[in-house]
Amino acid sequence: MAASADSPGDYLLGAGDLITITVFETNALNAEVRVSSRGFVNLPLLDNVEVANLTAAEAEEKIEGLYAKKYLRDPHVSVYIKEHVSKRITLIGAVGAPGTYEYISRRHLLDVIALANGLKDKAGSSAFVTRHDSRMNKEITYLVDLEQLIKNGHMDQNLVIQGGDVVYIPEAGKCFIDGAVRKPGTYSISSKMTIAEGVAMAGGLASFADTDGIKLIRAMGKEGKREIIELSYNDLQSDRGDSIILEDQDIIFAESSASGIFSSGTGFSLGFMGTGVNFKNPQ
Repeated sequence: MAASADSPGDYLLGAGDLITITVFETNALNAEVRVSSRGFVNLPLLDNVEVANLTAAEAEEKIEGLYAKKYLRDPHVSVYIKEHVSKRITLIGAVGAPGTYEYISRRHLLDVIALANGLKDKAGSSAFVTRHDSRMNKEITYLVDLEQLIKNGHMDQNLVIQGGDVVYIPEAGKCFIDGAVRKPGTYSISSKMTIAEGVAMAGGLASFADTDGIKLIRAMGKEGKREIIELSYNDLQSDRGDSIILEDQDIIFAESSASGIFSSGTGFSLGFMGTGVNFKNPQ
């Protein structure tokens, strides 16, 4: 695993992190503890202290305040994060050094691409950033147009990366099929592959698919605009399904029907940076 040398000033503590706590007034209160799954550390005299989502500086102030209440006059506490476990990021796909990296300070997409030794020559023009949304308790995937970001300098595409994110940069010559299909994933595009063949390659529509809610999303030109083609299951079975030829970085998304919500797992949403387009399975 590669490590980062950034300042940990804005790193938020979380489950699994190992921290060293030094109380300068007495060595008897020093401790090296790991943050529990519920976000607590067990400290001498204080028992369980909640530190989840605090920076090291905030944890220092909190522990100083707790010791000052009953045990010490004007205590001074240092918190050092020995192991960053809870906030790691993973980079996979067409990058120079794919792997898991410690997330120590605030980063943007270009920062983490550089952390992984940049893009490979065969990298495609899109990046997918998947993160867990705790409010909805589901995974959300954001699509970033790398051509707009890197070649044209559109920094609104430079998504802020959060701890726990997975960044996937596919190779060129791929299409992405997701939503209510039997085998969602990334697929290589063969010569003159049609949208009907693409859906078939993904195992066809799932039983909970909305047969009128199939979308083909395609990048259009240098302005970062995307064309969205609405299709139905009947369209796929007709000449229209055989007339639409898939292109590099195309996305096929099959929406779920409300009746199939219990079969569709956590669902999928795809946010397009700067466009406001967002697809979600029904709530």
